[in-house]
Amino acid sequence: MIAVISCSHFPDDERIYYKEIKTLSKRKIKTDYYTLSSVNISLSDKYINHINYNNSNYSIKLYIAAVKKKLLESPSKVIHIHEPELFSLAIFAKKSFGAKIIYDVHEDYPIMINTFSRWNKYIKYLKIKFWIFKEKLFLRYVDEIIIASPAITNSDYKNMGFESVLLENFPLKSFIDSLNIKTKKNNSIIYHGSMGPERGIIELINAMLFVIKEVPDASLLLIGSFRTPSYKKQVVDEIERLGLIKNISLKNHVLHSDIWEILARHKIGVIPFNDNPLTRYATPTKLFEFMAAGCQIVCPDLSPMRRYDVTGANFFIPGDIVSLGNSIINAIKKVSNKNILKNQLKVKSEYNWDNNSSELINVYERLLS
Repeated sequence: MIAVISCSHFPDDERIYYKEIKTLSKRKIKTDYYTLSSVNISLSDKYINHINYNNSNYSIKLYIAAVKKKLLESPSKVIHIHEPELFSLAIFAKKSFGAKIIYDVHEDYPIMINTFSRWNKYIKYLKIKFWIFKEKLFLRYVDEIIIASPAITNSDYKNMGFESVLLENFPLKSFIDSLNIKTKKNNSIIYHGSMGPERGIIELINAMLFVIKEVPDASLLLIGSFRTPSYKKQVVDEIERLGLIKNISLKNHVLHSDIWEILARHKIGVIPFNDNPLTRYATPTKLFEFMAAGCQIVCPDLSPMRRYDVTGANFFIPGDIVSLGNSIINAIKKVSNKNILKNQLKVKSEYNWDNNSSELINVYERLLS
């Protein structure tokens, strides 16, 4: 038995559940899957035992205590964690019953601190140094490291003696193969994912004013969770202030299994990111999802967007509302079916999870042997 543990992702997270856990399930590897979420969904099946704790009743501290109790009742040979908040839990499992530890790194955390911390540069520097110090202490208990992006460095794992396994967040072929991209709504634009100032959502809303002057029936659907309630209010107020209620719709988190049909109905996939430390290193999963769903792509002219072979992308100057608006207009007016099909084929042939999933199995075979 193994245990996969997360404390900040939705239970149906694409990477954790649909890719990693489902890959293990296909190999008949039994998994206890622990989550902390308000989403009331059961993902248990023959090989997956999903145990969710509602975050309205459990703080992270209480959640960790509850999972510790479960692990002592039924020790797991492998503990696979997905957030730094779970360092103490992994160390507990290693010391208590000798569990093998997989540290699945989704982000470059020093860059996250640089992006989101409101402290001055000196305090940020100290916070980063302290975080790296904590991670280095934790790495003494780690057996395998998995990283989601080649740009992730954190504590410089190679110099710490680790050969990190790169498992990028490419889409699953099973979702792509069932898509019908021939029934798209005219002049429809979509963004899905986390919503915060660094993502350029306010800039996108303002850019829609320029778009609507050229394409009056253009519509924008924003899907995802807001990073803070205050930013949600700012976004809603801006839509109302600009008189764009008829053109812009908001939708909360959508189950990952349902998002593909929505993407396939939209013509333009937009990534409105601003220029900041986070967006300068991370390539968003939605880039490959838009490619797979046959969307014309609008994205910022930042190096992570040019790291991969994407045909016909409409680049804009990050943070420049007029440039963003013009790129959307260009994507609407100059649709290239040839580019759309080429991008979709690229995902089917190369940028997909199925091509890399064997790396995950190799990690588990090393630890379970």
